[in-house]
Amino acid sequence: MNLVYPWRDAPAARFAVIGDPVSHSLSPKMQNPVLRELGEPGEYVAIQVPEIEVSLALDHLAQLGFEGINVTVPNKSAARQWCERVSEFASAAEAVNTIALQRREGTNTDGPGFLETICQFPGRRATVLGAGGSARAIVLSLSAAGYEVRLWNRTEAKAHELAAVIPGVVVLIEPTVADADIVINATSASLTGAVLELDWSTADPEAVAYDLMYSSEPTAFLAAAGSRSKLDGRAMLVAQGALAMEFWLGRPVPREPMRRAVGL
Repeated sequence: MNLVYPWRDAPAARFAVIGDPVSHSLSPKMQNPVLRELGEPGEYVAIQVPEIEVSLALDHLAQLGFEGINVTVPNKSAARQWCERVSEFASAAEAVNTIALQRREGTNTDGPGFLETICQFPGRRATVLGAGGSARAIVLSLSAAGYEVRLWNRTEAKAHELAAVIPGVVVLIEPTVADADIVINATSASLTGAVLELDWSTADPEAVAYDLMYSSEPTAFLAAAGSRSKLDGRAMLVAQGALAMEFWLGRPVPREPMRRAVGL
């Protein structure tokens, strides 16, 4: 658990992650070692910000001199509204997860970070389970990278809404892991402990199971995937965090200190 500051009591620091809740975030544990590795001054802290107070909080943190902010759920949409400039990808994803605070510029490193973590795996068929904010960024990135994307969501209408704005995405009526090179769990099931009804015996033995969530133990989704190659949300956390730091610092950022910090 992080030391978490209410935004009105934020310390003098250089970078932060904001969310509600935010105590579970591994970002401070991951980002501070890379700042030290790079010889950069300043600290990275965790700050509690309720969704309805995002604009007030960002104004306050900017006045305190913060340079960069990462944004986690449920604040990514409100953060997008606060920014004066937003990258093309963040606009399409309808979410900002990284802000250069002093110039009020937002971007989204979730999708590009995700792609960075799967570049070593062959195959171009992806099945995405879930249709929320993280799923949107991932589906956009997969589609742009030339993957065949199939999408399932418990509320089918929401999956159709997402597929309608991303050409080529196919909506699944039932969740399945068949005919996929990589299966991505972007639902909240791993947060709540719910088990998705998936028949892994129908999956390709070489298929990759990827859960965007992370915990101290393998999630039920990853446990069910058996001996297949697996990734959890720490891989994406590192990649998107490194891209965020590069956005702020304007220089390459090594991944290895971040990977070690989160146990990869």
